[in-house]
Amino acid sequence: MESNQHVYFAANAHVTIQQKATSSWALNGKTYYRYSAVVTNKSGKTVKNLKLSIVKLYGPLWGLTKYGNSFIFPAWLNSLPAGKSLEFVYIHTASPAIVSVSSYTLV
Repeated sequence: MESNQHVYFAANAHVTIQQKATSSWALNGKTYYRYSAVVTNKSGKTVKNLKLSIVKLYGPLWGLTKYGNSFIFPAWLNSLPAGKSLEFVYIHTASPAIVSVSSYTLV
């Protein structure tokens, strides 16, 4: 992996998403990248019913559950308390996927 890692950041008023490539390797003439994405609740309330949109994803993803055209919390998590984060990872051969918040509820 290059030493000058790029960090990709997206935010709205209450939820931020930070992505970065954490490793890479070559296999059969292709370079694969492992990306880590951290979703953080920046509000003073608990986030529930979080739905993320992920486009330009060309490989497997771990740490979220696919729900229709969106991704939601994994089965073991139903909310994200104030100030807490959730990490998910994915691997593919392209630039980072485009991750954005579709909807959520504050309680």
